[in-house]
Amino acid sequence: MEKLKELLIYFRNAVAFSYSWLVICFLAVTLISGKDTLGTGFLLKLLVLCIWASFSFVICFRTQKIQKKGFIFSLSFFYIMFIPAEIGLFYLMGIFKGAGSPAAWIVFIAIIAVMYIASLIIDNMIMKKNAVDYTRKLTEYIKNKQESF
Repeated sequence: MEKLKELLIYFRNAVAFSYSWLVICFLAVTLISGKDTLGTGFLLKLLVLCIWASFSFVICFRTQKIQKKGFIFSLSFFYIMFIPAEIGLFYLMGIFKGAGSPAAWIVFIAIIAVMYIASLIIDNMIMKKNAVDYTRKLTEYIKNKQESF
């Protein structure tokens, strides 16, 4: 029961942070573009997007079953869960009007690809190096413990 409570706390915090941040960003864009209002329907769709993103995040990055499979698996699973919903909600919000412009799709795909490649690089270079250092230090510790007996 404690684990479920912890997941719900992460979910609540993720929804609150992402929704407030996106509302501030969209409000700034609305004011800069000269529009007078930000519609209630749009805000509700944005809330649904944040709820699904937070749910996906909690499932992929905070549950032990998924975490045991590694970061890249969690990230890939998150993309599989979230991106189709994100695209659908972008259409409902009017961000991709009609079929979407080629420029909007290129920017969207490029952002996702760059983020995924950056995650792969970080995981393979930095995290593997830390794992090697950790293994080396653990081996040294065990060796020193055995010598002390």
